[in-house]
Amino acid sequence: MCGIAVAINWDDADGAVRRLIAGILHRGDITDPVVSPCKDTAMATRRLRIVDAEHGAQPQASFDGRLLVCFNGEIYNHATLRRELEQLGVVFRTRSDTEVLANALQVWGVQALKRLVGMYAFVAIDTATGEFLAARDPFGVKPLYLIQSGTSFLFCSEMRPLLETSPEGEVMLLPPGYLLTRNFCRQFYQLPQPATLNSGSPEALDAILSEAVRIRIPPDLPAAALFSGGIDSTLVMHYARRYQPQMPGYIIAGRGAPDYRYAKAYADATGLDMREIAFEAQSSDTLPLLETVAQTVEAFEPAIVRPSLYAYLVSRRIHQDGFRVALCGEGADELFAGYGPLEHVFAQSNALGANVREQCLSMMHRANLQRVDRCSMRFELEIREPFLDPAVVEYACGLDATALLKTVDGRPRGKQPLRALYDLYPDELPTLIRDRRKIQFDEGAGIDSEGAGWTALFEEAISDREFQDGKREFAAFEIASKEELFYLRALSRSMDVNRVAHLRSRTRLYVPENTPAMPEDMKKLRPVNA
Repeated sequence: MCGIAVAINWDDADGAVRRLIAGILHRGDITDPVVSPCKDTAMATRRLRIVDAEHGAQPQASFDGRLLVCFNGEIYNHATLRRELEQLGVVFRTRSDTEVLANALQVWGVQALKRLVGMYAFVAIDTATGEFLAARDPFGVKPLYLIQSGTSFLFCSEMRPLLETSPEGEVMLLPPGYLLTRNFCRQFYQLPQPATLNSGSPEALDAILSEAVRIRIPPDLPAAALFSGGIDSTLVMHYARRYQPQMPGYIIAGRGAPDYRYAKAYADATGLDMREIAFEAQSSDTLPLLETVAQTVEAFEPAIVRPSLYAYLVSRRIHQDGFRVALCGEGADELFAGYGPLEHVFAQSNALGANVREQCLSMMHRANLQRVDRCSMRFELEIREPFLDPAVVEYACGLDATALLKTVDGRPRGKQPLRALYDLYPDELPTLIRDRRKIQFDEGAGIDSEGAGWTALFEEAISDREFQDGKREFAAFEIASKEELFYLRALSRSMDVNRVAHLRSRTRLYVPENTPAMPEDMKKLRPVNA
């Protein structure tokens, strides 16, 4: 929905916030006024106008004026929470979900966080005491970074503006599902851990997922969807068109790409407006574009940057076509054992599978969700993720491994609950999509980034001597390939990477040593660096 900037107990807070906002203008279409509720404190928002566009200026105040909130994201159940608060006597001035959040925090305190269904990162300030509360949604769909200096705090939705605004201090991130005050930081969300596991019901999941999609479609704006012809994006497309029948699906895949025939099968069967985006990986524009993408996504790991290239191009096209909201299928592989490593561990035991699934979900904010946020917001686009709805997450976490997996050709195959949904709609959901096995996104798009052509791009760009020099220059980052060095150099040209500690840690899965060896082809299907 936007980008936020907040300075608390910071010298020249007003100037600092204005500099932060100047660095995130791409995240919205209007800059709300800078507000200074307390001494050395300021807050502002670069807002993408979606909910109550005319009256949703931030910060929003609680009913008594005591709390001010700068908020990035969307509270999908804001209408329900509004009715609850109105029954308690709260009077609203706008239809904004940010005002709902401000009032919910004032009435219910931090317990309000457990009532929210949405993606969010916010900072709320108590104007009477100067205290603050910052929080981030359970999976980190929306980002929140900060620099702390003693009792002074600087918050922003992206890293680069913080580094440019403050000459000192390390950029930190608020982890997903955590809240932060002046005095402590603690977790407020944990994955559901049911006492007993069950086999599930396709009809139950059908209703849950349909509702998760419905509440993410804006009632008064047209929306689009990212579409690949895979199991997940096809389901999102299927449910979304119940509520917006003319919703288009955007695919980046050459006509000879593996994804294309699956996507075309669904489009032909249902009349989908499928909009194709052409891209040639080995063109002269690829390396400069990859530099831009690495800087946009604020990452250098190939497993993040490669798919970000496609997210960048798709987001740009959706924005050019006039949309502000789109849907995606992120989270389905993590929840329903779509990746090879998850298939492997769930085949061993529920406990081991649940452990690795939790790792996968906990890494999303550093990988695919960071990719989705940066690439979409670079083009004033908000991408929403129905599979991370609390009801969907609870359903998935309650499934026994025997419900998640089926043995096919002697191997475990995941996502059986999602495949079963296809059998409910045989005339709309093609069986050839239902029976697909997971492949990497770039492979499905017809661009094999593991192949010789892709590797040659970086071999030509970086000599062996430059690679050795780069490994020494960025020794703390443990560079493993010329591709990594290319991305890190691009990123370092736009920001001081040495002041961002989490960039030096990699997103990797850890499986107990006594687990049976994983087949090599299953290792390839990794969430990030598995």
